[in-house]
Amino acid sequence: MKIRVLIDPDRDEEVLIYAHSASPQLRRLQEAIEKALSHQDAIAVKKGASEVFLDCFEILFAETSGDRLWVHTATDVYQCPLRLYELEERLPRGFARASKSCLVNASLIFALFRSPSGVGEARFSGSEKRVFISRRYYKGIRDKIAEMRLEA
Repeated sequence: MKIRVLIDPDRDEEVLIYAHSASPQLRRLQEAIEKALSHQDAIAVKKGASEVFLDCFEILFAETSGDRLWVHTATDVYQCPLRLYELEERLPRGFARASKSCLVNASLIFALFRSPSGVGEARFSGSEKRVFISRRYYKGIRDKIAEMRLEA
């Protein structure tokens, strides 16, 4: 399969795929492109009475507390009107579940620690904030970090 990108400032952007037949590989490629295009670069959050459009790549983690969703950056905390699963669908693929109530930005994790009981902890670069990682999600986060490091 060949991949070509043609830059033409006079045309509208489109993705066009020529194929001999529909295949599962082609279907996965189409779904991946659609998912990548549907992600937003900014999420609307609230800080007091102000609405702020927060760049997704500034988010360290998002966690639910009670019936509220809180989005954390290195220096601030914002309230998000979405549910956790809705936010998860809108965020880029660098985000992963750390527990039933928490998402982390794997690209900003500086260090992972694991206790003998299996509970993990993530520390973020440029911040003193930490997140606990449930045993169930620890391996997935570790794998996502390794995958992202290989792509960089």
